[in-house]
Amino acid sequence: MRAFLIRRLALAVPTLLGVSFLVFALAHVGGDPARAIAGEKASAETVERVRREHGLDRPLVVQYASYLASVARGDLGRSAQTKRSVSEDLRRHFPATVELATAALILATLFGIAAGVLAALRPGSFVDLGVMSASLVGVSVPVFFLGMLLLVALQGTLPGGGRLDFMTDAPPARTGFVVLDALLAGQGAVAGEALAHLVLPACALATIPMAVIARLTRASMLETLSSDYVRTARAKGLPVRTVALRHALRNALIPVVTAVGLQYGTLLSGAVLTETVFSWPGIGRYVVESIKGKDFIAMQGAILVIATVFVAVNIAVDLVYGRLDPRISHA
Repeated sequence: MRAFLIRRLALAVPTLLGVSFLVFALAHVGGDPARAIAGEKASAETVERVRREHGLDRPLVVQYASYLASVARGDLGRSAQTKRSVSEDLRRHFPATVELATAALILATLFGIAAGVLAALRPGSFVDLGVMSASLVGVSVPVFFLGMLLLVALQGTLPGGGRLDFMTDAPPARTGFVVLDALLAGQGAVAGEALAHLVLPACALATIPMAVIARLTRASMLETLSSDYVRTARAKGLPVRTVALRHALRNALIPVVTAVGLQYGTLLSGAVLTETVFSWPGIGRYVVESIKGKDFIAMQGAILVIATVFVAVNIAVDLVYGRLDPRISHA
């Protein structure tokens, strides 16, 4: 296991280097970083001074090497918009995205697996047809459209923006997760309010991964239910529920775990539209604001962190394989 982990971490290094180089190159191709830092109304002399102070007058190769050295020290630079370090900004915004993505993934996994198992146990039935039709709709409907539809349909029933009501004071920030921080502070009412604010964006964000997980679970369960050991278990007279849940589901979950892990990485990096529609102060919205403001330093840092999280999730998924199926070796 340790050797496998070391190999995967070693392979992650060139991946992250490639992402960092691509983002660095696009930032310089997309505009003048010195102008973005100094401001659109800054004079030519001010822009040139900023260029010298930040080393932007040096060759790109030297700038990239300097950028990598700063990243290795944990320094992602300073945002031109917020005037704070990018690391500090990400510490403020990333927990909101993790909270939203985790809630969406829990909903998608629970309902997706349940729907896929029910469809597989009754292939060709109305249940199967309903699950497959619903999953097709879930994949097809744009998240931003569904989010706006939920806001209109449930206006006045559930809160539609932000993590808390405007007049509510946030609990002491111990973890950055509002629900957990409120519970740790003994503020049950605030935790309930935070959960209410989480419902609509989590439901909107969960639709696509739920549809993917449901379809994959159905396909995997159908394949597993037709295997020899499942037929043997049925021949022994075991109840259908026992055969499906105890014998078939565990092996059928192996490809589903892959999808869940990949979907979580996607949710962490792709919640931009949902965060925008629901005014959710996460990292996706932070990236959008950075792009709109041509804040290349903030954009570079945020995308690099997102890529790192995505790679880490994939490694974690591979490690879970061995727990689900002992036949899979990580030697």
